[in-house]
Amino acid sequence: MNDKQPSEYISEFLSFLDQACSEYQSAFDAVSKEDKKVQDYIHMIEFAADKAERNRNATALQRSRRYRRAEKDKTILYGEVIKFCDENRKFLNSLRQLLGRQRKEEEYLHSNRTYKKRALDN
Repeated sequence: MNDKQPSEYISEFLSFLDQACSEYQSAFDAVSKEDKKVQDYIHMIEFAADKAERNRNATALQRSRRYRRAEKDKTILYGEVIKFCDENRKFLNSLRQLLGRQRKEEEYLHSNRTYKKRALDN
């Protein structure tokens, strides 16, 4: 086998779930923000003074939509992971508790243990 401790595997999994939640929330917020910008860009195009301004605004709208699409794809990518986390909160809390207990056991096993005599005189 390798030198990795069981707690490291548990920790990596929990870190992945935490990171996935963070990425999902960030992407979800970005999509919402870009959705709000659409009406602004449409009105800027509508009331543009000339062709050049209209083109700049249309290009900005295009960039916004492309960015929104990339963020929307992130929400889709992490959507099932988030759903799993939401449905299994109790399990994940148990897993976090297991991680703490496992780390304590590993620390004990790697410490300088000594034996104290119980029955024999010193």
